[in-house]
Amino acid sequence: MRLLDTLLLMGTSFYGTTLHGGFNEMLTRILLTVLFTAIPVLADDAAQAQTTRPDTNNFSVMHITDLHVSPHLYRQAPVTTVRGQDTITWLCAESHKTQQVEPYGITTPPPSCVFATGDMTEYGVIDDTWDVFKKALSDIKVPLYVTPGNHDNTWVAMYHIMRSEYGGQDYSFDLNGVHFVFINSASPQEPTPSIDAKTRIWLKKDLDSIKLGMPVVLSLHHPLEGNEFASPAEHDTLIDLLKNYNVALILYGHGHSIVHKNLEGIDAVMGGSTFGKNSGYGLLSVQNGTLRYAYRFLKPRNDKKDANTEITWKGVLEKPLTGKQPQRLFKIDFPTEDKTFKDRHLGVDLEFNLPRTSTEAEKAGIEIRVDGKKVELKPTPSDSSKDKYHRALSFAATDVTPGAHLLTVKATLPNGQSDIRTATFHIASPNPKALAWTINLPASVKAGPAVTADALIVAGTDGTVRALDKDTGKEKWVFITGGEIIATPAVNRKCIIFPSGDGKVYSIDHKGNKIWSFDAHTPVYGIPLIHNQTVYVGDNSGRLHALNLLTGKSKWTFERADFTIESKPYFWKNMIVFGAWDGYVYAVNAADGKLVWKTLGPKSSEKKALRYYAPADCGFVAIKDHLFVCDRGYQLGIYTPDGKMVSTSDEKVAAIAFDATCNYVLGRTTDNRLCKFDESGTKIWDIKIPAGRFPIPPTSTKNHVYICSNQGRLNILSPEDGKSMFEYQATPGFYVMAPVCVDKNHCYIAGMDGSITALNVISN
Repeated sequence: MRLLDTLLLMGTSFYGTTLHGGFNEMLTRILLTVLFTAIPVLADDAAQAQTTRPDTNNFSVMHITDLHVSPHLYRQAPVTTVRGQDTITWLCAESHKTQQVEPYGITTPPPSCVFATGDMTEYGVIDDTWDVFKKALSDIKVPLYVTPGNHDNTWVAMYHIMRSEYGGQDYSFDLNGVHFVFINSASPQEPTPSIDAKTRIWLKKDLDSIKLGMPVVLSLHHPLEGNEFASPAEHDTLIDLLKNYNVALILYGHGHSIVHKNLEGIDAVMGGSTFGKNSGYGLLSVQNGTLRYAYRFLKPRNDKKDANTEITWKGVLEKPLTGKQPQRLFKIDFPTEDKTFKDRHLGVDLEFNLPRTSTEAEKAGIEIRVDGKKVELKPTPSDSSKDKYHRALSFAATDVTPGAHLLTVKATLPNGQSDIRTATFHIASPNPKALAWTINLPASVKAGPAVTADALIVAGTDGTVRALDKDTGKEKWVFITGGEIIATPAVNRKCIIFPSGDGKVYSIDHKGNKIWSFDAHTPVYGIPLIHNQTVYVGDNSGRLHALNLLTGKSKWTFERADFTIESKPYFWKNMIVFGAWDGYVYAVNAADGKLVWKTLGPKSSEKKALRYYAPADCGFVAIKDHLFVCDRGYQLGIYTPDGKMVSTSDEKVAAIAFDATCNYVLGRTTDNRLCKFDESGTKIWDIKIPAGRFPIPPTSTKNHVYICSNQGRLNILSPEDGKSMFEYQATPGFYVMAPVCVDKNHCYIAGMDGSITALNVISN
């Protein structure tokens, strides 16, 4: 281990935080650099670019994943044991010992550190659950590095813990000549994984800062193959980015299995779990220029190759660890990024990193996908005067919706060498005035945009509220908080109200000046409601706060639901009704916060997996004496004012909203439909439309209904019969988790890729 890396790990343990992601690492690096100026800390100049032998010493790292520690509330008795306790006790002891890795016949030094690749908890970090996790692993004396999983971030997200202990959701450090990177693939309060704009920007900046050719090990929770990364935009663009660097290995969890995959030339390994049939730990080792990964089982099992032989270790991966900077096989010379096409016949020009006379490139197999779907190619003449070999192709995009799309090109040489490249392009709308503007922010937008008289208000996962000019998208002012903002701001004539993951609720004026802040002492992700000079907002500890609109002072606090209150409260018959991630629907007195009634949600009433199916991620609506509630079990229920559920629908409803008249309810379904219901829950119409299972309600005006699919396809519908009047692809397949915002001139779509798209409102 290099001396600086050793001291950095010591500093990490002392400060309780970490490395490239945090302030204390920066301080540690500065101090140590002053003392040891001969030791390289930052990336060398590009002139020192390539080397074939990495500067590594022998070391090992323990890899654990998917512990699923059960939630622990403050009111419960102290925890004496956790799930998989026998495995955890064992691996803690093994973390101090040299490792006899049987499949490879080697002995490694004791692990330098331990990686936990997500799902440390079962339902997030409610109350002291994180402390239970840390206590369970307290006998590990080397640094522990973690990255969140979907179980950690869906119910009570752990961003505040990542900030306090690791400097942020994404971070990195160097150990013995290898660059270790941890990125967050778990979406905020949402089980579908995403590599959001903030992480993508950070990742590229981080990898650009290291020495060219330095081996990289990337850790995240979700596998980058199969159905988990359902969006081709998520998968293809990340692989394209990673192939610019010497990524030796990707470590992940999620599947509770031990699997090795090759992802377009990048090795990836899934760890097991600390409970179940694959209880154990993985060991990543580097010895004499060879990288190995093996998995050790708590209990020996039969070898698949020989049922009569029991194995304790399973060899997963063995390969040379090089310090060679990878060379890309080709680049997309045309279309340039964000090129717009007016016709539907697209040309593609590929420049290979091979001489013009190359026969290998001439015989290369080319596959082109648009938004993940393979297209039929036609060869076209290429420019033979260029120095590099070019391949020109074309394809028809007759069935592609106007808007943004992802072009993915894969080329494979006869010798098996392959590469993948991506670019976005646009198909122009038949209406040349449809697109008003589009911009890209340095963070994802999960909170719905909001409008004031003169600005579009956009809150990002970087904790920044931005005011944009509604006609141009130009930034007018910003307001910065200390945590992610994922709840749609509430706006009235004088102020903008929004909560933050830094634990505060803010009120600012329409110029971005702070009026007041309220400290909830816990992250606040709840969408605020302004009613009768009061702000009602839920927090991540299950409390509902009633705040004075003018001063921010507390009027009352409801104590409490057992889990996060995330969705927007609703005022109904002098009550505030809301759902929580404990599976219940609550009604409290609007005047004093006293509980009126509490009852299970539609799916939760079946008393199976209450938190999985809770009525917690979409707000309620009511027509007269009927309260409409939908939940993560995708059931729509109707409740009476005394809290009794009188009917349910089997329409797989993920999100609901009023129509413009407030006499009907619109329901978005998981099977790509939009339904219109009357007061009794009777269906008026049902239209097939791209939608998806995100709990994002449609937006309704007098003349139109707006709905955006999971992957960014906007449809504008007739409120009378649901027929589509206009369609536009707002993102090139990246997720949209925010509701569409509409004013008199524009509709606005915000994406997890950081894009904001403004379209001119169509006429009847």
